[in-house]
Amino acid sequence: MTKRVKIGRAKVEYITYSKGKCLHFGKARCVHSTLGPEQKKLSKDERCKGKDTKCKSFIGQSPFVPVYDEEYLLPAKETETLAFALQNGDNVLLTGVPGSGKTTLVKQLAAILNWGVMQFSCSEETSSAKLLGQWVVTGKDMKWADGIITTSMKNGYILLEDEADFMRPELRGELHSIMEQNGSVTLSAIHPDTKEPFQEVITKHPKFRWVSTANTIGLGDDLFQYHGVQYFNSAARDRYSIILQFKHKDPEQEEEILVKKTGIDRKIATSMIKIANACRNDESKEIMFQFTLRRLMAWAKYWQDLGGVMASELAVLNFCGPTDAYFIKSLLRSHMALEIE
Repeated sequence: MTKRVKIGRAKVEYITYSKGKCLHFGKARCVHSTLGPEQKKLSKDERCKGKDTKCKSFIGQSPFVPVYDEEYLLPAKETETLAFALQNGDNVLLTGVPGSGKTTLVKQLAAILNWGVMQFSCSEETSSAKLLGQWVVTGKDMKWADGIITTSMKNGYILLEDEADFMRPELRGELHSIMEQNGSVTLSAIHPDTKEPFQEVITKHPKFRWVSTANTIGLGDDLFQYHGVQYFNSAARDRYSIILQFKHKDPEQEEEILVKKTGIDRKIATSMIKIANACRNDESKEIMFQFTLRRLMAWAKYWQDLGGVMASELAVLNFCGPTDAYFIKSLLRSHMALEIE
């Protein structure tokens, strides 16, 4: 079920949800009946009939289930798309600008579905040992310790791969077999002390899911805004069933978030968002500064504590190069009557 929530002057569609209740999408049955490895097996009579009542399959959380945020509004289109992809067992790539809510949506939906999440961020230093496993010292012995991916595979967690476009291509190639529909991985190593061979074939738990987030779609960054991103070759991109793209939230949504989360005066929040959008929509493409919702939140928070001039310097201008800083100072003068040298 969805409802249209009035935010400022706009009406935005969100998923209706209350903690501990069932989550429905149109004519689909309760997703608690079909998702999440933490759920008990339901009889036919126990399954939710689509009514907004206490769901019997919601039976408590494991330590890997994210904490649910009571104030979070689930965006309808993105939530429904992600939920159906999870239900179908599909690999999903979420892309878009920083601070657009990619990771947050995955974790909040997992919290609702009582589904464990193992999260990691990619970099050039990410290794197969971290992801698949390695020998570790335990007391006087050496034992094999599974990595993030293999642990998720065995336990049926959602693997949340952040900054996916920063992983080295050769390492991503090692993971292709896992992302297949009936994927598996073969671990093969030699015990450091006994020199005995160690081998294990790990297949995917039926509830294991792979969700990646990235700022690009794996085709590089022509504007050089995300230094260090890698290309996905066609084989890597083809491992994802869908790519769900995120954009900046509507001004009314951002305004409501700033006011609710920081207590900033609504008029000031409106001016902040106008300045942010002037930078985002710069037609000359000369402004490189990324005015994310995360940056707006920091600006509003420090504005409350330190005042407009110091907050603007610390949370915005100090993050800018000379050209961007000059442009934003002009916006501060015109929109907020702030004079900053």
